[in-house]
Amino acid sequence: MPHFVVRLWLPDRPGTLGRVAAAIGSARADVVGIEILERGAGMAIDEVTVSLPDGCSPDDVVAALSTVDGVAVEDLHEIDAERPDHGVMALAVVAAVLESDHDRRLETLCNETSELLEADWVAVVDLATSELTAAHGTIPDTAWLVAFLAGTSHLPADARSEHTPSDVIWCRLGDSGSALAGERRGRAFRERERQQLDLIGRVVGTVVQS
Repeated sequence: MPHFVVRLWLPDRPGTLGRVAAAIGSARADVVGIEILERGAGMAIDEVTVSLPDGCSPDDVVAALSTVDGVAVEDLHEIDAERPDHGVMALAVVAAVLESDHDRRLETLCNETSELLEADWVAVVDLATSELTAAHGTIPDTAWLVAFLAGTSHLPADARSEHTPSDVIWCRLGDSGSALAGERRGRAFRERERQQLDLIGRVVGTVVQS
């Protein structure tokens, strides 16, 4: 059965998630995973993974969700039915980097992180030399990326989403002097995704500089 991820805005109050699950069930779809991406100001942003049986379309799921008071669909897209959840995939990123040859670790990091984030591109920049040291995908403007990382490297982690484009994500790679950045055009990164990438950066940073 095809699998889809539905990103939802919903009131952060008891019972709402149950009503969301019931609405999805009324469309004959099956909830196979839920992840809370962000909470605040009385709202939550969740990603719900659903499997669709024959005769059930993504439009049926969206229509059912529209009947739940206060719920709005931000995004819906298909994923591989065998795709692990984000927590497992984050560990897989770190494992793949650690198991790579030393001179391929940054390349592996970009490839695996792109898969985790479903990003259009991911790149690593040496902040001291402004050199692009590894990349996956086509970076639209390397000069912009270098300037962006140089201008935002002073920001604390909890302020990045307020001062940077919502569909761009980045982190420092520990104390290595490098930073990783990526873009997912048209789909904002949320707090949980940014926290996850920061932790990956902290771990990977200890091995890319050794």
